[in-house]
Amino acid sequence: MKRPLVWFISCFSLGICLANHLSIGFFWLQLFVLLFFILCLWNIKRRIIFDGFLCILIFFIGALLLRNSQKLSPNHISCYSRYSYKQFSMVKGMVNSLPIFKNSRTSFLFKTEEAQFNNLKFCSYGDILVYLKGNVNLGYGQELTLGGNLYRRRFLLNQDRYLVMNARIIKLYPENKGLILKRLAFYLKKKIENIIFKYLAATPAAILDAMVLGERRTLSPLINNAMIKTGTVHILVVSGFNTSLVALIIISLLKLFRVSRRASFYIAAFLLIIYCLMTGVSSPVVRATVMAIVFMGAYLLKREVDIYNSCAIAAGFILAGNPRQLFNIGFQLSFISVLSIVYLYPRLKIFFKPELIKIKPARFLMEGFLVSLSAWLGTLGPIVCYFKIFSPITVIANIFIVPLASLITLSGFTLVLTAIFCPAIAPLFASTNELLVVLLLNINAFLLKIPGASFNL
Repeated sequence: MKRPLVWFISCFSLGICLANHLSIGFFWLQLFVLLFFILCLWNIKRRIIFDGFLCILIFFIGALLLRNSQKLSPNHISCYSRYSYKQFSMVKGMVNSLPIFKNSRTSFLFKTEEAQFNNLKFCSYGDILVYLKGNVNLGYGQELTLGGNLYRRRFLLNQDRYLVMNARIIKLYPENKGLILKRLAFYLKKKIENIIFKYLAATPAAILDAMVLGERRTLSPLINNAMIKTGTVHILVVSGFNTSLVALIIISLLKLFRVSRRASFYIAAFLLIIYCLMTGVSSPVVRATVMAIVFMGAYLLKREVDIYNSCAIAAGFILAGNPRQLFNIGFQLSFISVLSIVYLYPRLKIFFKPELIKIKPARFLMEGFLVSLSAWLGTLGPIVCYFKIFSPITVIANIFIVPLASLITLSGFTLVLTAIFCPAIAPLFASTNELLVVLLLNINAFLLKIPGASFNL
């Protein structure tokens, strides 16, 4: 079987789709998994039959995992909401994300351990989304007791957050129960954000914050909408593009200091995991992190890497943790864009033959055009379906915007490093960053004025 991982993850994904659209009982799925597991063992020496049964087994495992993720135990906090609806409730647990202050209130995910309704206490688990009035100084891992009303929000059902609470703090405990790795990641994130907003004006700081750390709370809606219309909004979220740049910077610095290949792998993998945690563990970042670690591992072992199998490993890693990510637009666009470039770009290159262009800048622009065209063709259907927008200018826009975004990101990381180790020259990189951001916004605005640049459907 050629590229077995691709076949297995495809079957796994089809199983998830089946369980999402058909009402198949949990018992029957378990029975099918057991049956095909036995058939696989029975035919282990018959290669073709074994492969067929293994694909069917993985198909039903995907369906079973989705059904299991939808099946909540009686102790899940959302199961208590029917008793606490429109009633004052108390929950004890810890802050499970970095608190965000926006629109005069502080929001964060809260990992529950204990719930109290009508003077009855229950052990519970599961996250709720909490809103507190004002700018409350809290950190990840802090243990709290909160009081307020619990209610549901439908749009949160596919994100492992089932309930929302407008709360007030009843009690704050001195213990910090957060994972050390996440605490380190959030600490670094706050330090980097402080540097960005210290050295840059509001608009460049907001754009760099979105590009480098995935924080869009200070980003102007006008800038966001303008980027959506030109199809370049992907630069304002942390994606595989940003993670690749981070990996490149880490590897380059380790080579500069002559760190051994094995040590470089472990250091780079650790730092990429920290960066993934800093940026919110979104599907595109997890995909890029897993693929980067696979590529570095292959380099360490001196093995050739297959991009399709690497994508399959990343998809399997994400879906095994949360099968519902398959229906997330970020997950879909992340993999579709990468696979479109990998599959379509070589074929477009054969057709257009950019290598025949003698002038290097022109050849570079042509190759950039073909990469952008490949990604645009692959993601056109989902973007039109989900966002109801058709932007022909996207192909041209990405040729200019993506290299500029790369320079802004590199300049941003350089600003952070110089602000830590050599603050005297940090303003120089801050000025460069602001200049590049102004150039990016002007180019985007110019492209948006071209007739037929964007259509709302």
